[in-house]
Amino acid sequence: MSFPSPTTIFHNNPSPFIDPTQQHLSAAGRIVLVTGGGTTIGKAIVEAFAKAKADHIFLVGRRLNLLIVVEQKLSKLYPQTKFHAIQTDIAKEDEVKGLFQEINNVGFLDILVANAGYLPEPGKSAATETSDWWKGYEINVLGTYLLAKYFINQSQVPRGKPVFIGVNTSANHLGPAAGPTSGYLTSKIAAASVVEFFQAEYPDIRAFNVAPGLVSSDMSAKSNVEGYAFDDSPSLMANFAVWLAGPDSDFLKGRFVWANWDVEELIAAKDKIAANPEQLHVTVGGWQEGYAKLK
Repeated sequence: MSFPSPTTIFHNNPSPFIDPTQQHLSAAGRIVLVTGGGTTIGKAIVEAFAKAKADHIFLVGRRLNLLIVVEQKLSKLYPQTKFHAIQTDIAKEDEVKGLFQEINNVGFLDILVANAGYLPEPGKSAATETSDWWKGYEINVLGTYLLAKYFINQSQVPRGKPVFIGVNTSANHLGPAAGPTSGYLTSKIAAASVVEFFQAEYPDIRAFNVAPGLVSSDMSAKSNVEGYAFDDSPSLMANFAVWLAGPDSDFLKGRFVWANWDVEELIAAKDKIAANPEQLHVTVGGWQEGYAKLK
């Protein structure tokens, strides 16, 4: 089964148009934070911003050993970037507050990619373990809120428009058809709403929700979803994140977009999107209407 797309081209691998090594996408002079930076998509995002020559990249997660492996590998490949591996539970406010204090000792955090997430054990709602089901909300929703809160309340002065990217899931568009994963999908829909409110309340930032594609990972294996090929490249989301943090994405801020969509087609349609600021699906497709109704 394949997903419909509002663009005629649907990517499984990143196009040259969003290559992070391009000069106009340079992150030089900027500080980046990637949560869940030690796992499949997260470490690809860290490397993409290193390719874009970010000055500092903070990679955080609950498993320090995974973060250190990424830090050590990429420090050798991209010596112009300083990597900071920090063990952090984003569902704990004191740890998030401490993380931002450490970041702001270096400078203002320009770009935050909220990639960390938790998939509760799949199963029918009444048969799930309550604490595990609720953990999805603690990490996916509370974690997003805390990151957004401290992103706005930094002790340093902003440089340009700060960028907040929430890594979400295409399964939101399926709802119950995605299988018995209520703890995950309802929490990811709530997390997407947190990002939408964040953009509306603070218009001087750029905030996005992004579906990263169907990527083979520990989480996708745990989901046990049948009928879909998890063959999208992790670098698809990674390079797309660098493009979103660049100068050409303002017209998509506050929206839910997919890394699979063709950026050149989206740019070509940006006047239509601007004319319908509340309804991206009206201007570039139509299929997103199902997600709007689901919310």
